[in-house]
Amino acid sequence: MTDLRLILKSLMARSASTAVTCLLIAIAVALLLSMLSLREAGRRSFTRGVGNAHLVVSADSSPLVAVLNGLFYANPPRAAISESKVFEITTSFPWAWSIPTQLGDSFRGFPVIATTSQFLEDFEPAPGEPWVFAEGRNIERPFEVVLASGVAAATGLGIGDRLHLTHGMGVGGAPPPAPAVEESMVASVPGPDVEGVVEEIMDPHDHGHGHVHADDGEHVHDEVVFDVVGVLAPSGTHHDRLVVTEIQGAWFIHAIDRRELAGRPAPGSVEQLEAADRLITGILLRTPVRAGRNSAAILQGAFDRLRRDPSITVASPSTQVDRLFGIVASLDAVFIALGAGILLSGVISVMLVLWNSMELRRRQIAVLRVLGCPQRRILGLVLTESAIIGLIGAIAGGLLAVGGASLAAGLLAIRTGVVVSPSVDPKSAVLIAAGTVALAALAGVAPAIKAYRTPVAENLRPLD
Repeated sequence: MTDLRLILKSLMARSASTAVTCLLIAIAVALLLSMLSLREAGRRSFTRGVGNAHLVVSADSSPLVAVLNGLFYANPPRAAISESKVFEITTSFPWAWSIPTQLGDSFRGFPVIATTSQFLEDFEPAPGEPWVFAEGRNIERPFEVVLASGVAAATGLGIGDRLHLTHGMGVGGAPPPAPAVEESMVASVPGPDVEGVVEEIMDPHDHGHGHVHADDGEHVHDEVVFDVVGVLAPSGTHHDRLVVTEIQGAWFIHAIDRRELAGRPAPGSVEQLEAADRLITGILLRTPVRAGRNSAAILQGAFDRLRRDPSITVASPSTQVDRLFGIVASLDAVFIALGAGILLSGVISVMLVLWNSMELRRRQIAVLRVLGCPQRRILGLVLTESAIIGLIGAIAGGLLAVGGASLAAGLLAIRTGVVVSPSVDPKSAVLIAAGTVALAALAGVAPAIKAYRTPVAENLRPLD
């Protein structure tokens, strides 16, 4: 019988303890590999997701918050920038382009960005990758919207559909659209297992031209109907969760709310908007650059000039992404240390399992010695057995890491809209696997020595 067959028979004889030990090692290896792959994929995704904007201006509390809210749509900004301040900023420097944005509304949990047509013309969701229309056209007039690919896929809406926006983040989960109903049957569809129930409502000013899709939220802007005029192709970034609308339409619906609270008549059209209605929450800025380059020397001067204004917050997206990952680096270290601790406990369990098995295998070892198996071979068999346990755990951990990282990336995209594409680095996988096998072999040293010293004559006595 070959050594490998002896080892495999020994492992199969203790299949339960072997499986548990391998699983413990696999979990540790999977955690380590998943953390490394998700960290690098997250950094790539965040760096790519800032697009081609050089600066973000807002009234947020810090540059990092300005980038997270303005480019990653983490939360609606709580402070606004006045029309006069926007004019001052946009005329203070010969920008390549300046794009105003207003955040604060949603549709079925997806963020709505109110802006100009320039957002879909000049801003690139990923550097060097401009927006592409799958169908339809850009926003041109108030009360028009363009759906990003993720919104269109989740809601089933397309060109010609009509909708109401919701103040704030509205309901979450982006459920599929409910079936159309007649005006006399308007009602929400309750369900204990559905978060964010959707309601199809007939707009009072629609005159029977179609149903209007809306959230089942507390504050739906049902005074105005928005028409879907375009659907974007996937960009592979978190921007695929956007609903893009013309900024004057957003100003109009908020002016209705503001004047209602003040006891004033609502505006009849966008021409009746006042300066107090024309507020934005952010500005995306880009300085002129030479062809083939992404930045210019004048960027620092423009940044320093804006930073002198205490009423605004100016941020460099790439710098803030680096800062963000510097902040979470300590959390990475905690999880990596946790994985290393689990791996160490798995290695210790290998030693304990083999040590205890030596007590049950003394007679087997003695028989092998009588049949001519030298002590050094016994030593090698035990060390090889412990190394194989480590190898099985490492391979299983690699497979778990691939599946676990993909699952985590999918959940991250659903929960936050951040799109990451994790991939296990072959170099890191080989190094971790080799280290795991080496540690497992090291854990087998003590049991191997015990087997090496097993007395032959004493363990060949007849069993009582």
